[in-house]
Amino acid sequence: MATILEAVGDYLVTGGHGTLGTTLFLGVMPESPDVLVAVYETSGSSPQFTMGSAATAIDAPSLQVICRGSVGDYPTARDKAVTLRAYLGALANVTISGINIMRVAPEGSVLPMGEDENRRPMVSINFSCMVRP
Repeated sequence: MATILEAVGDYLVTGGHGTLGTTLFLGVMPESPDVLVAVYETSGSSPQFTMGSAATAIDAPSLQVICRGSVGDYPTARDKAVTLRAYLGALANVTISGINIMRVAPEGSVLPMGEDENRRPMVSINFSCMVRP
């Protein structure tokens, strides 16, 4: 069964926002290429349950998207993050890769993360999700 990470990855690929394993990576950020997008699962919130049931009614995972740019090119990394914030923020009431996504909501605005050890700028966006199991 797919995860929210894989579903969002498929959504980004389908929307033309990267090629999996080339410019878009799930759960990992390789040393190359310089310009890339990495999507990570983060802890999220507690799931919601229905009355009297031990089964999860709504799961609440969260995601972090990191956009990395070339050395000295912060504007491109930031612009990509702003674009993905809007693109993923519009994701609601859809099933992708077998995952019933009720909502993907940005948490705050883009966050500059500074530079990596190779002086490449990084910008992140966090999202809270609502998924029906």
